[in-house]
Amino acid sequence: MPGPVSGLLARFRGIQRALLVALVLVPVLIVTLALVPALIVLPFLSSRTSQVGALIAQLAAWTGSLLRVSRDE
Repeated sequence: MPGPVSGLLARFRGIQRALLVALVLVPVLIVTLALVPALIVLPFLSSRTSQVGALIAQLAAWTGSLLRVSRDE
C-alpha cells in the first residue's frame, strides 16, 4: 500500500517532467521560428527543395523526441 511519501514523490516526478519539457521546448521553438524564412524562400529555388525536406524531417524528429520524453513511463 503506497504511503503519503510515495504520492508526494510521484507528484514531484510529474512536476520535474513538466519543467524538463518546458526547458527543452524553448530551443525547439526558437529553431522553428528561425527556420520560417528559409521554409518560405527555399521551396521556390529549384536546387533547394531537398534541403527543405531535410529541414522539415529534422524538426519532426526533434518534436517526436520531445513528445517521447514528455510521456509518463
